[in-house]
Amino acid sequence: HGTGHETKEGNWPGAVVMIGFPSIDEARAWWDSPAYQEIAPLRSRHIVGDIILVEGVPDGYDPAVTARAIRDAVPAE
Repeated sequence: HGTGHETKEGNWPGAVVMIGFPSIDEARAWWDSPAYQEIAPLRSRHIVGDIILVEGVPDGYDPAVTARAIRDAVPAE
């Protein structure tokens, strides 16, 4: 909140607020909870935005392995 951002590609006019949860199921439970649904209109009346739930990566995830697999799948020029 309140910090600047630099858009390198595309058009991003706003900011990102990220809330971490131990699991996607707990994020869903928070969103669906009667307590949150009761106060959600306070947010939506004052802020235009999107709510996106994104699953995290599994324990032991190695992004280098994924990047290598993508590179290996692309034919050399």
